[in-house]
Amino acid sequence: MKVSKRDILILVGFIGILFFFVAFYWVFLPAQEKVEEMQAESIQLKQQITDLTIKTNNKETYLTEMDKMIKEIQDIYQVFPVNVKAEDVILMAINQELVSPMVVDSVNIEQLVPVSFEELVPPEEEHDYTYDLGENDVLGVDDEPLDSDGDAVAAEDSADAEIDWLYNRKATFNYGVSYEGLKRSIRHIVDQPNRMTIETLTVTFDETTGLLIGSTTLNMYLAPYQAGKEYVQPDFSSVLLGTDNIFGTISIHGEAGLPDVGDMETEGGAENTGD
Repeated sequence: MKVSKRDILILVGFIGILFFFVAFYWVFLPAQEKVEEMQAESIQLKQQITDLTIKTNNKETYLTEMDKMIKEIQDIYQVFPVNVKAEDVILMAINQELVSPMVVDSVNIEQLVPVSFEELVPPEEEHDYTYDLGENDVLGVDDEPLDSDGDAVAAEDSADAEIDWLYNRKATFNYGVSYEGLKRSIRHIVDQPNRMTIETLTVTFDETTGLLIGSTTLNMYLAPYQAGKEYVQPDFSSVLLGTDNIFGTISIHGEAGLPDVGDMETEGGAENTGD
């Protein structure tokens, strides 16, 4: 078969056009995309370099601000005790009786529960707070998660436990008090050095006694994860405990002037001897 020169030229031209399209789609376009990616990455790296340069130039300012924030956090933590136990609530009730004064009929102490930060932050100011403990991070001897009684949980029980940074123990005081005593009671709660809030306060007037009969529910907060701060046992040394007369003092009509039992037995024995 004889191929003309014209056919050869057409075939060569077709092969050249095919090679051009193959090179364009398989070489040029991927290379162009790679160049565009590199340009975008270069722009991003330039922005990061600019940002890091600014941060490096302001390093001392950032360190100063960090130290200031750490100090503020520590100051906030100082108003929270590391634990609130039942004896703290009982001492609070005793002090309320002395300061107001009031008569506390009963105290209801609830279990220790963690406080959710979602309940404390308003919806328009919500933030995500995360804290990851590394293998070498240590909270301290007294910084294990707490159980419902405020005691540390064993390490094997708390290895995978979620860390709660704020706890609350709710206590309800039922009492009888005058109006002036109620105001003094509220002032005494406000003046407490530890952080606590009044959740509810309900009183009604008792016509028979002329006093206010009511109850106050307190939220007593604590932050257990404070390095170097330990729980302080409440001091009950000034509280009178026990009584010499478990039956109290009872006065019966006609009791005054009667001789003692021993004297009666002596007189009766003497009379019997005389007979």
